[in-house]
Parts: sequence; structure tokens; C-alpha cells
Amino acid sequence: MKNKKVSKTKIIVAIVGVLLLAGILAFLLSGDNLSLFKEFFRKGITQEEIREIAQKFGWRGIVSIGLLSMLQVILMFLPAEPVQVVAGVSYGLGYGLLICLAGVIVGNTIIYVAYKIFGTRMSEYYSRKIDVDWSSAKTVWGLSLVVLLLYILPAIPYGMICFFAASTNLKYPRYIILTVLGSAPSILIGVALGHLAITASIVWAAVVFAVLVVIIIIIFIKKDKLTAKINQFIKNRNTPYTSDTEVRKPNKFLYSLFVFVCNVYLFFKFKVKYKNTVKKIEKSSIVLVNHGAFIDFMYSMKLLRKYYPHVITSRMYFYHKFMGSMMKKGGIIPKSMFAADFESAKNCMRVIKNGEMLLMMPEARLSTVGRYEGIQDVTAKFVHKSGVSVYVLKIHGDYFAMPKWGDGARRRARVECTLSQLYSAEQLAQTDYDTFKKSLDEAMYYDEYEWLKERPELKYKKKTLAKGLEGVLYKCPECGSECTGETSGRKIRCTACGAEAELDMRYSFVGSKPFADIRSWYDWQYAEIEKAVAEDENYALESKVKLKHSSKDGKKCLRDAGEGVCRLDRSGLTYKGTDDGEEVEVHFNGNQVYRLLFGVNEDFEIYLGKEIYYFVPEDTRECVKWYLCSTALKDYFKG
Repeated sequence: MKNKKVSKTKIIVAIVGVLLLAGILAFLLSGDNLSLFKEFFRKGITQEEIREIAQKFGWRGIVSIGLLSMLQVILMFLPAEPVQVVAGVSYGLGYGLLICLAGVIVGNTIIYVAYKIFGTRMSEYYSRKIDVDWSSAKTVWGLSLVVLLLYILPAIPYGMICFFAASTNLKYPRYIILTVLGSAPSILIGVALGHLAITASIVWAAVVFAVLVVIIIIIFIKKDKLTAKINQFIKNRNTPYTSDTEVRKPNKFLYSLFVFVCNVYLFFKFKVKYKNTVKKIEKSSIVLVNHGAFIDFMYSMKLLRKYYPHVITSRMYFYHKFMGSMMKKGGIIPKSMFAADFESAKNCMRVIKNGEMLLMMPEARLSTVGRYEGIQDVTAKFVHKSGVSVYVLKIHGDYFAMPKWGDGARRRARVECTLSQLYSAEQLAQTDYDTFKKSLDEAMYYDEYEWLKERPELKYKKKTLAKGLEGVLYKCPECGSECTGETSGRKIRCTACGAEAELDMRYSFVGSKPFADIRSWYDWQYAEIEKAVAEDENYALESKVKLKHSSKDGKKCLRDAGEGVCRLDRSGLTYKGTDDGEEVEVHFNGNQVYRLLFGVNEDFEIYLGKEIYYFVPEDTRECVKWYLCSTALKDYFKG
């Protein structure tokens, strides 16, 4: 019964199509154009005369070719090539291409609109036995690429591809761009053949035509393999994305390309000086880098580029499918910061076992005020037990050049990078852990303000030098109010009492008011929290938050997951609220909270295995307080 219905539909469409073609032909030959049409059959007609006669059809000829191009999209049985060749003969390559494309755009638009009106009922007409996994293709990650690839396959009418694209979640602008781009190459070939036939010799036109026929035959013969590859591509793209990674050797081309881009960026942004005190660097080694700025990996990779080091970075960036896949090809290792991550540990051990270089920033968080913030014991013990040479790359000036809280780079700021050896493999094997940890802390220690004091000539002239500082200096020292700071230019002002402070060109406060520098103000805030925690055993920090988790489809890093309340006290961190539509209460014991990571004016976060709990409070200026509070509570946490 269904086959009869489909056949009836196609017969009706065919009849309507024939009537439309007849109507277009009648429209083309109306007026004096019938006599012009007869001229094509005159004996001895030349190529130039053919073009002249074709162009005399005027606007009716242009409209007719456009309508025929439109119909060849809608009517699957109508071949497109004859129309395109005629367009090339009549109007040349440029105008012929534009006329055909205009018709295709109209045809594609009609299919899109018709699907929105009639839906799947149109499938009765656009159904054809083709071994493409259409249902899986609709939900594939990278749908745009799939649509373009379908245009390569022979025997798939363009109208069928347009119908498929219209049945997905593509918005019209993207839909029309993809369907036009997909059909444009074949239209260009058809129009070019017509143009070539009228402007070049018949021999050349025949040769080009023969080559194209051979290519089409080869593609047709290989169509099953091409279809299988596209289906495999669809299957791979439909496989749920995961941040799971088994470290691989870096793709040297991609790695070198990335380092080149980094070098160009650094060259135009900063004045970077490199110093290598090591005569010979062992490839099988660990390089430890302090972390004053987000782009510290750029400085590191430039200096160590010929060793192709494996860099450890936050797992959150691997939640994005494209970004994550590129980083995996670069041999970069994801890590759930301040959480048990056995996959990351295995990958690091694999790198060392393979005799390659591991580059890590052991502080595992960006410095808030340009000062060393300590290394977790588990990290230090891993380095101590690695059995390979250990180097330290000390970077100074990176914090002032691009502070964690700032609004981008301080142009032409000076950055100094010095590479030195901490232990050879033999020395490391003979050193006990306590001695190693002490020397590690000493080697990694840095204070950007102390570095700046020794360089009185350095100044930072950015007009918005204080922008973002309200996300670090959250408490007013004059009135004690919290999250009332706002910044403008080089000033930070309390909206509660009106007190102001202004940064000079060296990141100190003018007149040392209210403090000498950002670091001193920050330390005062921490002392206030530390005092409150010590005096009140029930001290707690609580806020309404929005919860985000890793993206499920890999199109971005994070997705909205719920909202509720976060509480931090001596027992640990507790979230109570919704999580993917369910009411939950999640508790992180004190031994799970080494530090709460935070983004200035963005969030505070914690990992549970490979999943991130990314909390956005109502007032994002308080995020730094959660970090400071987790630090102050560390000695009181109950295991």
C-alpha cells in the first residue's frame, strides 16, 4: 500500500514538473523569441553567432535559466548539467554562474520552507535507496561537514540533500550557505564547460569533458567505499565525546604550527628574554614552571620546542571536543586539578617511561597576586619518585604582563625566562623526600613585587590597569563592606563608603593608601578570614549558585546543570540544589578540598574524578573569598 502511495506521489510530481517545464519554454519563446530560437538551426552558424543569438533572449532568457536551475533542485529527475552548460554558452562564466546560483538558492529555500510546513510527509517524494545512515547523520557532531561531504557522493540528487539538511536543526542562514556551497563546484564545472565550448576550440572542450567523465566514472565506481567512509565518519562523530585521554606522541607538524603562532603572539605583545643555564637538557625529564600568567605555556613551549614536551593542563579545556582533540594530538595531558586523577597519573608515568619530557606547573593554579602559592605533597612526591632529571623554568614579569584578574596583555611588558637544573637523575635518586621538597620550594619561590623592585625602570602604561581588580580585592579596608568595589581606569572605589585607591604605573597604590600594593591588601583580607575561622568554630561561607558541568556534546566546555546553595565550613564543601533536574546534596569532605580553584569574577570550582563542579555565585566578586576561605579552613577540615 505504501509503495503505491509513493509511486502515485512521484507520478503527480512528474506531471507537474513537465507542465512547469512546458510553461518555462512557452515563457522563453513568447514575443519575438520564437524566431530567434529558429536561428540556432541555421546551417553554418558560428560559435560567436550562437552566443549573440542566446543573449538576444534578454531578460526572459535569464529568468528561464534561473527557473530551470531552481527546478533541477526540486525535481530530482531533472538533470542540472544541460541548464548549466547553456548558461555558460549564453552568458559566460561569471554571469552564468550567478544566474544558476540564484536559481539554486530559490530552490533550496522552497525545500526548506516546504519542510517546515509539511514536515516528514515530504519524505514520500524525497525517499530513495541510498546507503547513507540518514537518521544518525541528523544528530552527528559536525553536521555542517556531513552535509558538504554528501555532495561528493554520486547518485544523490541535490534536492534530497537539501531535504535532509532541512530536516535537521540547522537554522536557515547556515542551511542556505551549506547547500549552496555544496552544489557550487558542480555548477561551476557545468557553466565553465559551456563557456569553454563557446570561447575555446572544440578539441579543448572535448578533452576537458572527457576528463570530467572519467573522474565521474571513477567516483561512481568507488561510490560504495565513499559511502562507507562517510557512514564511518558519521558513526565516529556520533560516539559520545569524553575527555578521557591516552597520551600519545605529539603531532610534530601541529605542535610546530602552534609554537609558531605562540611566537608571533609573544613577539608582538611582550619583550621576552630567555636564558638557558643548562649546557645539555635531557629529553627524559620533568620541567617545572611557576604559574603567574595564563599564557606561561607559550613561554615554555618556545624555549623547549625542539623537545616537544608534554604539557599538563586543566581537564576543563578537554570538555570541548575540537579543542580537546587538538590538544590530544599535541600530546597535552588533562588533569582534574586538586583531585585524584589516576588517568592523568598514568599518562605522566607513560611519558617518563617513554623517555620524553613532561612539563608541569606544579602550583596547579594561576597566582592571584604574583607570588608562589605552594605545591601539593602528592605532586612533589610524584616528581621525587620519577627518577629523571628535574629542571625549573622560572618566569618573571609574566604576572604583571597579564595578571589573572586583568583585562588582557600589558603591551610591550618585559618577561624574563630562566631555565636551570634542579637535580640530575642520579642526584634525585640519592636525595630524601624532605630535602627534595625543601629545595623544590626554594627553587620555585617567586615574588613579582620583589622582582619589580630590582627593575625601577619598568612601567605599565595601560589606561585600564585596575580593571578586574574588584574580583581580587573584595573587601573595603575603610568600612569593611564586601563585594562593593568597582574599577575605572586605574582606580578602585567602594560604592558603600566612597573610599578610593589608585594604582600607579608599577602596580603600587599612590601614597600607599590604603596599602602599599595589591599583595598587601590581599594579605590583609586573608588575615581577616583566618581570624574569623579561628575564633568561630561554626564559621561558614554560604551563597546561592548556579551549577555547571562538562558539556555532553563537546560543542563547548561547560553546560548549565542546575542551581542551589553552596556552603563551606570545617566539614568541607556542600552543594544542595538541582543537578540535571534532580534534587541532590553533594558533600566534599575536607580531605577532598585542598584548595577551591577560582576564576576572577567568574566562578569557584572543584573536581570529582573527571567531572567538574563549576559554581557561579550571584555576585561573582566573592569568588576569591571562597578560595581564601578554603585556604584558611584547611587546618580545620575534618577528614
